[in-house]
Amino acid sequence: YLYFERQYFWHNEHGQRLYCSGPLYTDYVTSYIQELLTDEKVFPTKVGSGFPKGFVSLVQKIFLLLFRILVHIYWAHYHQAAKLDLHPHLNTLFKHFIIFSQEFALLEDSDTAVMASLITALC
Repeated sequence: YLYFERQYFWHNEHGQRLYCSGPLYTDYVTSYIQELLTDEKVFPTKVGSGFPKGFVSLVQKIFLLLFRILVHIYWAHYHQAAKLDLHPHLNTLFKHFIIFSQEFALLEDSDTAVMASLITALC
């Protein structure tokens, strides 16, 4: 999980809290999501296969983790993105992410409160 004072921690498979850097946190998150996406029991690809119980909750968790990475990018790297003229792309990505999450109720307002002003401005 991510704290906005630039302290990051992740709970490993043993429930231990691991403090880590932003890049390591991002690696943990993306690796975890990749594992889920390639797990046939979680994201079935065969015709007739159903999604597991708790699927929506899992997708909400994935979206929360991805949101936290986007927040980190904005808070820690926005100036670099702007210098490279990448900020319009970042804003477009963020806007689409938020609109999709709102459409399917994947994030709570309390989860996104830290970025409420940007969400209001972009959406």
